Amino acid sequence: MNSKRNRYLVAAGALLLLLICGLTGWYMLRAMRRTAAEAVKTVFVPQEKTLDLAAFVTQVRDLNRLETASMRVMHVGTVTQTYKMVPNALAGDELQFLATGDVIAGVDLAQLKREDVWREPDGTIVMRLPPAQILVSRVDNKESRVLSRKTGVLRRHDPDLESRARQHAEQQIRNEAVKRGIIPLAQTNAEKRLADLVHLVGAEKVRFVTPAPSPGAR
Repeated sequence: MNSKRNRYLVAAGALLLLLICGLTGWYMLRAMRRTAAEAVKTVFVPQEKTLDLAAFVTQVRDLNRLETASMRVMHVGTVTQTYKMVPNALAGDELQFLATGDVIAGVDLAQLKREDVWREPDGTIVMRLPPAQILVSRVDNKESRVLSRKTGVLRRHDPDLESRARQHAEQQIRNEAVKRGIIPLAQTNAEKRLADLVHLVGAEKVRFVTPAPSPGAR
């Protein structure tokens, strides 16, 4: 009796094992077919992407003033007040000022218009960016100071001379940054950043056309 029961249990276990193996194989076969179908679709079916230029222009404009280049500039300048008929030792006023400042350049993307972005037949996105310009120029008060001050014995020093020296220094710092090429550097960096943005939204190729010269670049 026990022998028959054991044989029955063995037969039932073998049948259950075959059933499990069969189901497992069937699920694996379905998974393989599904994977193969997806692979064929990925390789042989063209992938199409659509870039809405109007939405893209709006997205870019939202960046507003894109700062793409900065320079730290040092300037030493002298401001003097003199009289033609009176020696400086008596009535002159001279101030030497050391100024350190920062100049930041970039592109004002709020100026970007719908007609400044278009798509060519091969799918290339073409952009005509506003010209780069100086966005910020400022004197660092912590790093700037009066180096010397000479006032004639017959006069009082001008309390506004230092303020005028700071204003002059800020303009000279700005001019020096332009001489060093901050404008073309800002333009190049802006194009690189926006090219990365265009790639992120789905366009594979992007090209920039030369903008009109900026008054700030002179």
